[in-house]
Amino acid sequence: MKSIKLNSIFLMLCLVLGPLSAQAAESVVRVEGDRLTLNTQDEDLSKILASLADQGIRIRIDPRINPKITAAFTKRPIGAAMASILRSVDYALIWRKDKASTAAEPRLWEIRIFYKGQEALVRPLKKGANLTVVNNGDGTYFVKDILLLRLAPTITEEALAALLDRLGAAIIDAYAPLGIVRLRLPHGSDAQAIAETIASTPGVQSAEPDYAYPLEGGSPAIGGTGASSPPPVGSPKDGSTIIAVLDSGLLSDYQSSPFVQAAYDAVSPGAEVGDELGHGTQMALIAAGAVTPLGAGPDTPAGSPVVAIRAFDDNGFTSTYTLMRGIDYAIEKGARVLSLSWGSETPGVLLESATRYAAAKGLILVAAAGNAPTGNPVYPAAYDNVIGVGALAPNGDAWDQSNYGDFVAVSAPGLADLPVGYKGDPGTYAGTSIATAYTARRVAAILNQNPDADRATILRLLGEGKLAN
Repeated sequence: MKSIKLNSIFLMLCLVLGPLSAQAAESVVRVEGDRLTLNTQDEDLSKILASLADQGIRIRIDPRINPKITAAFTKRPIGAAMASILRSVDYALIWRKDKASTAAEPRLWEIRIFYKGQEALVRPLKKGANLTVVNNGDGTYFVKDILLLRLAPTITEEALAALLDRLGAAIIDAYAPLGIVRLRLPHGSDAQAIAETIASTPGVQSAEPDYAYPLEGGSPAIGGTGASSPPPVGSPKDGSTIIAVLDSGLLSDYQSSPFVQAAYDAVSPGAEVGDELGHGTQMALIAAGAVTPLGAGPDTPAGSPVVAIRAFDDNGFTSTYTLMRGIDYAIEKGARVLSLSWGSETPGVLLESATRYAAAKGLILVAAAGNAPTGNPVYPAAYDNVIGVGALAPNGDAWDQSNYGDFVAVSAPGLADLPVGYKGDPGTYAGTSIATAYTARRVAAILNQNPDADRATILRLLGEGKLAN
């Protein structure tokens, strides 16, 4: 019996570990190691590729190519599979060794599709995929037919294979830093009930649906100038602390701005980053210093470089696993501050584990307390390793819709004139989201001067208002 080492979790993706779930009405698109399973009838190639992107594969394609695909095969070598469905165009498969794994075998990293001799015309897959979210009826949401397992280091390949066989599930992804595997369950499964059933299974440390969290952005406020464009912002100084903004993405108009270090789609890795909601662009502008909230004091710091991460889909939902992808990218890009301008009353064991992992990697996490004054804890703001942020009105009083409670560590100005709307027109918006992005900017200013400052030191300096520009 061979135990599975956590740092080689990705190797399991190359194993044949579970039967396919039968899906009569929906296309099946699944990559397992170097094998592809496809069962689809007259489906646009773009939708198949979006599903592959959702499984962590970068897609670059000539935008003119989008044939209808009909295919039915199981675990076919991916080169042969692509050849069978792309008869009239060329393609290239790019493999690389995953840095999170010690396994020698490379994994499929990118697919390029192009007309012969015209590879220069390929572009990132234009449209990012959206999550398929189920309302559980009790105020919680989760991604349909997806289960997350955190495995014990001692679990054997045989035990995991038996569990997958019992569930009729297949591994579609893995997050090696926390030993988490992402499973696709049979179509129509009750992920919540299954998680409860197998939580005590030997070798399983925890089991959860892939909980989904809605984005509740700020609302338009009365008054203000309704700025049509942000003031120009120069390039941040070399070595400035990087802020990762996990939100709804970034509009293309701003992606060439000097303060944008990188952009990434954690919902659909490999897709071109956009922002259908506008909220992520709002928060990036505030974190970067292009917009300053109304009522900000004389200690307002200069802007910081930002990494814009699309963690929420076009319907305004993110998920635990999506956030893990985003956190990993933020770490990879050298971010020290994680700005989370959203929250939910649904706690999750694995989400908390992800925030602990981020904090252990040196990130300072700030999150919104919520735009309803209920006094109820909101997560991730209420986790011990996160700074919960409430909102202030321009006169310095508490904003009347800001949440409150022991988990709210600091408050900051929460109204701003924004050149981008949230599901609407530009104008003056209010919310703890704004206060969070501005607090992230203040935290970055502290770290610029004291890179070794811990959470307690940062909270003290925020309270004293001792910030450097």
